[in-house]
Amino acid sequence: MRIPVLSVALLALLAGCSSQEDRVPRSQQVWVPDGPEVSCITTNQIRSTNVVDDSTIQFVMSSRRMFQNNLPFPCSGLGFTRAFKHNSRTGRLCSVDSITVMRSGGTTCSLGRFQPLKPLPAPAAAQ
Repeated sequence: MRIPVLSVALLALLAGCSSQEDRVPRSQQVWVPDGPEVSCITTNQIRSTNVVDDSTIQFVMSSRRMFQNNLPFPCSGLGFTRAFKHNSRTGRLCSVDSITVMRSGGTTCSLGRFQPLKPLPAPAAAQ
C-alpha cells in the first residue's frame, strides 16, 4: 500500500522540478549550433517561426528544438513584414523549397539548409 502512495508523491515532486531552460523564456535564451545542418524539417512539427531579418528564419519545433535557416540571398521585405508562406505539399520543408513574403509584392526566395540549435544552459543561481 505504501509503494503506490510513495510513487505518486515522487512523481509529483519530479513534476515540480524543471531545468533552467524551462525557466528562461525562449526569446531570452542563447541558442548555439547543435550538430550538422539538415536539408529538411517536418512541417507538422513546426510550432512557430521567428523572422530575424531578411536572411534568417528560426523554426521552433514541437519537439522543443529550433532550426535556423540562413537564406542563400537576402529576401526583400521579409525582415519588415515578418510573414511568409511556403508551398510545400510533401509534409517536409526543404532547402530546395522557396517561401513567398506576405504583403510585400509577393517576393519569392529560396531557402537554405536548416541548422539545428540548442539553448545554452542558464548560469546556475548563486547560493
